[in-house]
This record gives sequence, C-alpha cells and structure tokens, in this order.
Amino acid sequence: MKTIITIAILAFSCSSFAWSSRDAASKEYTFKYKLAGQSLELKKSAGSYEEAYEQAAQQCFSFYKGAGKVSEDRGLDIIDVCANPRS
Repeated sequence: MKTIITIAILAFSCSSFAWSSRDAASKEYTFKYKLAGQSLELKKSAGSYEEAYEQAAQQCFSFYKGAGKVSEDRGLDIIDVCANPRS
C-alpha cells in the first residue's frame, strides 16, 4: 500500500511540471486586408504568428460580414480575403 501511495505521489508531482508553462513573449503582428475598396489593417499581439493570424482572421470576417446574413458568393469572397492577408 505504501508503494502505491508513493508511486501516485511521484506521478502527480511529475505531471504537475507539465502543467506549468511559461508565457511566450508577445510580439505584434500586422495584417492588411482589402475587399471591394474597403481596407482593414489589424495589429495583433500574440505569442506566435498562428495565434495572431487566427484572431485577425476572425475579426476580419466579422468586419466584412457586418450584421446580418450575406450571400454565398460574398461569404466566399470574405473568407478568401481573410484567409490571405497582405503583409
């Protein structure tokens, strides 16, 4: 029984090291979008380019979509623009 408790404590203490993570240094990324004469420039701070890209793409889509529904063609155009920023 003592061995099982010791193993459980050791396993828990080793796994707790995996839980601690240090924050990556944030870097500012700039994304530029243009659709139908409307330009949008977003600056995002994140630990990686991928995180910043995802945040910017979501904000871009919301900006160009606006409130309400859009047609399928317009939606595809917005997705295309927001997935391919100009840097």
